[in-house]
Amino acid sequence: MSEHEAIVALIGKSCLTLDDGNFESYLALCAPAYSYCIKVWSPELRKDMVWLEHDRDGMAGVFESLPEHLQRSGRLSRLAAVATIDAVDADKFDVVSKFIVHHTDVEGRTQTLAVGRYNDRVVRIDGAVLLSEREVELETRDLGIGLHLPL
Repeated sequence: MSEHEAIVALIGKSCLTLDDGNFESYLALCAPAYSYCIKVWSPELRKDMVWLEHDRDGMAGVFESLPEHLQRSGRLSRLAAVATIDAVDADKFDVVSKFIVHHTDVEGRTQTLAVGRYNDRVVRIDGAVLLSEREVELETRDLGIGLHLPL
């Protein structure tokens, strides 16, 4: 598999593991120094709002605490399209992907929940490509209630 294909597959797997609620497998795709952040631009404040920001251990804590939170019934489906892959150096890549998240309720009705951009830093460690940073840049500012999952 080429480097480009491995990076595209990594982004795809990150979506699939979250869709399946397989949080352990999601974290296995992440480097030890992983960081995750959700930002959204506020025209009223004229600056980014940070809705979630954690390192790898913090994300593990988010996943562990999910059963304690009110959850939206149904299923989320994420679709990401890799737009650019830029080499920073031989073992670091900046990857930009556009994404859309759909929610399908228990009656089978599907609606768009969120759209935005993943700004990822991918690193190669011992031959494996891993996420080291994911900044979620949301266009959607109203996600409703009961969403405690990473996008």
